[in-house]
Amino acid sequence: MGDDAINVEVCSIRELLRHLLRVPSYQRPYVWQSSNVLQLIEDIEHSAQADPASDESRYRIGTVIVYQNRNEDGMPFDIVDGQQRVVTLHLILAALGERKDDMRLDIRDDEQTRRRLCENDRAIRQLVDSWEGDRRSQFVDRMLDGCEVLKVRSDHLSEAFQMFDSQNTRGKELDPTDLLKAFHLRCMDAEGADENLKQQLVQRWELHQDEIRPLFGTYLYRIACWSRGEKAKPRGLDSDSISMFKGIDLPGRGNERQCAPWQRNCVTAWYANATQTDDESETSYTFQIDQPMINGEAFFCYAEHYRSLLQQQLMHDETPWKEACADIASFAHAWRCHYMTELFHAILLYYRDRFGDDDAAEAAKMAFLHAAYMRLSVRSLSFATVNNYVLSAERWGWNARVFEAIRYACRGRDALSHMTRIARRPIEDSNDWGLWYRYVMRNSGSAINDGGASSSQDVLSLLIDDLRHRGLLKKSRRSKRQSGIEGNDVFNVLRKEGFIIHEKRGGWRYGLQAAIRGDHVPEEWARKEVWVARIDDILQSGKETQ
Repeated sequence: MGDDAINVEVCSIRELLRHLLRVPSYQRPYVWQSSNVLQLIEDIEHSAQADPASDESRYRIGTVIVYQNRNEDGMPFDIVDGQQRVVTLHLILAALGERKDDMRLDIRDDEQTRRRLCENDRAIRQLVDSWEGDRRSQFVDRMLDGCEVLKVRSDHLSEAFQMFDSQNTRGKELDPTDLLKAFHLRCMDAEGADENLKQQLVQRWELHQDEIRPLFGTYLYRIACWSRGEKAKPRGLDSDSISMFKGIDLPGRGNERQCAPWQRNCVTAWYANATQTDDESETSYTFQIDQPMINGEAFFCYAEHYRSLLQQQLMHDETPWKEACADIASFAHAWRCHYMTELFHAILLYYRDRFGDDDAAEAAKMAFLHAAYMRLSVRSLSFATVNNYVLSAERWGWNARVFEAIRYACRGRDALSHMTRIARRPIEDSNDWGLWYRYVMRNSGSAINDGGASSSQDVLSLLIDDLRHRGLLKKSRRSKRQSGIEGNDVFNVLRKEGFIIHEKRGGWRYGLQAAIRGDHVPEEWARKEVWVARIDDILQSGKETQ
């Protein structure tokens, strides 16, 4: 890299805005709120009170990092860091009617950016319309010539990101995935990778940033720890643990023999199979979560591979594991169940990573049972308890180490066989009898309607009889007596758990889910009070036979 690859200078806002600036497509939308904009205006005005002879006479707004591709026509400056401030400065000048022809900014066009621009433009105009005298001209002069930024220009995109990751102007800890992105871009620089390829990888990364952060922090990091028999940190991936996603520097094609023996197979396979497909999102290279990491482009392909794999589970549309995922999805937004949901998806993701989708439906069922048992066994679930449960520590000494079983199994059936041998102790009490019901139903493999019922009333009776048989009706919070449970209580649970669904048919109407009815019972839709009355009748008849 040449000495002129990086240029650092202090420049006025006027000098900065005279460059051809561009917000690249891989950047996030413009998100500053009106409060941020008005605060910036207030800070600029307040700075004008400084002594002109002092060092504080020029107000430093911050740092702007730009990347300049000299091979592109016009050589625009792509804003890597500082987008929110630069866009706001242009917006202020436009509202004041002071934006000149030589001040050009190309921004992304998306709904959120347009909405924020309109809101902030309105807020700025409401403020400056109240200014009197020469306040406007004084403010413009102060902003353009009395304010400055530290402009950092790089001719290499990876270096620009490295500097971005080194910035911490607000004292916030950097996200570990940003550090990984910068590290692997630098590795691509060392390999002499094409700038266009790097931009494509960064653009895809930024597009899915909200999915990549939990992918690494919640899933890949924990799987890597638990499969080695190590405890995971409660906060997940951090700057001290990102080394597990760094690894082998490519030696260049034909130089594979320079690698250590344990690295050679991975490097040779990458060079042989890492050819981009038409959608540039996958390679024919076979990834494994716990394999040695190859630095550079391979890391970005690795991230995209597992992002796609995890999203298949979270969406669970027409997949072999749909039923188990639907079970767990019912509790995905319940805060007290989020560790259970995450454990389920971690187990299933690791199984599919090792053995593909063969027997994935059975693996999903076992993952649900394993995760649900953990949640049902304790009233308060901390991450320390999750670690102990997964690693069979303390009170969970009898439990199986599922992640290690998957890691060392030669076949998927071997891992499943190990999981089915887990001795689950009886659950004496539970605060969530809806989850308990799903757990025991999946554990026993029983069905509500095996063909003997011919009406919705029959199915409802079978369902409530099953609840009563399993002792779940004792969980009523409204009455200390078992007989005190009301039809409305049962209806609400059946609806919450998805056994009863609703549609708008000239008003809300409710019916039994098709999977609950079976093939022999016609669908029936009725008002809530009709279903509650039916349930009350069934509960009353049940008491008379006790």
